[in-house]
Amino acid sequence: MRELVDSVFADSRVRRGLQFISDHEAEIEADQIRLTRIPAPPFGETARAAAFTEELIKLGLRPVTDSIGNVFAAFDGMGRNPVVVGAHLDTVFPASTPLDLRRKGRALLLPGISDNGCGIVALLWAFRAAKDSRLEFRRPLIAVGNVGEEGEGNLRGIRHLFNAPPWESRDCDFIAVDGGGLQRITHRALGSRRFRVQMNGPGGHSWADFGRPNPVQGIATAIHLFCSTGNGRRFGTSFNFGMVRGGISVNAIPRDAVMEVDLRSIAAGPLDDLDQELRRAVSEATRASGVECRIEMMGERPLGTTAEAKPIVQAAMEVTRRFGVQPQPDVGSTDANLPISMGIPAIAIGGGGSAGNVHTPEEWFDPTRRDLGIQRLLALIAVLADLDKV
Repeated sequence: MRELVDSVFADSRVRRGLQFISDHEAEIEADQIRLTRIPAPPFGETARAAAFTEELIKLGLRPVTDSIGNVFAAFDGMGRNPVVVGAHLDTVFPASTPLDLRRKGRALLLPGISDNGCGIVALLWAFRAAKDSRLEFRRPLIAVGNVGEEGEGNLRGIRHLFNAPPWESRDCDFIAVDGGGLQRITHRALGSRRFRVQMNGPGGHSWADFGRPNPVQGIATAIHLFCSTGNGRRFGTSFNFGMVRGGISVNAIPRDAVMEVDLRSIAAGPLDDLDQELRRAVSEATRASGVECRIEMMGERPLGTTAEAKPIVQAAMEVTRRFGVQPQPDVGSTDANLPISMGIPAIAIGGGGSAGNVHTPEEWFDPTRRDLGIQRLLALIAVLADLDKV
């Protein structure tokens, strides 16, 4: 692998592409801000997908939008066994979220500016650098802007892509560019299950009907019982009660209450345990509160591992080292989960720079050393797609 990486970095066209990226930081930042300010909630990515399409057309590519809203384009023909580079178009934020840019030093503060404004712009500029420096590859190379990575999107874009791939067969190497950062090489897929729990009762007046079954109290009891088990504090697991809602007034007993729960684990067994413990807590709370209850699964992300010995992981780690950065093999929940679970070589990497407060209105991105992230992506593409030595 080292010799292959050496040959890529020694290529004058690659060096020209790396310099091209460093020379265009101002334009890259402007693109990132512009694309991030286009609202793209799950199931509402159309406007951002259109903007992504326009950028691909500017590169001389011929983008196609599939039936679910993914945008994809081949660098130079589809063919078999491509290198596929994806960046999800959606954010966690509702369409009504204010998207007003603020600056703090070099940092940009804007919801979605890292996740996934950084990933989208890294993909676009890596391909732009490849075009500008006239790189040619022996393997097909495909860019994908996919929908439905966040929240209730439940990886719907990537599921659709791999259920009906536009290239021949499912065989490929897949790179998800997600958020900022330089060190992480996410090759282990963090499994998750997401549930909606709804409790119902007759409702009533807070005084006259006091004592009737109260769904809000039922939800609170379920949360308390689950959190008291200690299951979520096991190594490699987590849980989150992300939404709780119900009721119409402070002096009205609610007729219904709903909570949404996210369970995660790096292994199947502990994830099953969390699932069973949640159902047990909900069942016990339902009996104790006298309410009716329904549990539905909102989504599930499969888990798995791309072995560190696989060429895609080895290439990502070796290329990262060439930029003076020590790579960190990592576990995470990304679009790469789906292909990893199918045995397809896949990883997720950041687009450079640094970020924080992700998934909050105070999300920020610092572009310092962002060029290294895009340069790493370009070099990794050249290694995996088998740079044509012309």
